Amino acid sequence: MSQKSSTPDNHDAELKARLDKLSGAIKAERGSVEDGRKAAVSPTSTVGMGTAIGTGFRVTSELVAGMLVGGFIGWWLDHWLGTKPIALLITVMIGMVAGFWNVYRIAARPTGGGQSGTK
Repeated sequence: MSQKSSTPDNHDAELKARLDKLSGAIKAERGSVEDGRKAAVSPTSTVGMGTAIGTGFRVTSELVAGMLVGGFIGWWLDHWLGTKPIALLITVMIGMVAGFWNVYRIAARPTGGGQSGTK
């Protein structure tokens, strides 16, 4: 039985080397996790996709709502005045213009949060 003779100083040096190696591995792993988190918040992430889909639904609803409200008002006016498609056509056109105006206001609004620092 040969026993390895090690002094306390040698043993401490080995432990310190192992500790340094493990500390480096932990720091490297934490760095890769932080990089993954930064990539998850990138502009191409699903957060941006959800915002874009929400804006698309809003734009569509603005257009459809404008035409439906205009059509209903026109139908009601035609029924009340006895002028069959005139008021319907006019108010549907007005509803389309109002819908496009609302879409323009949505599109012209500054998005903010850009990297150029302007809002």
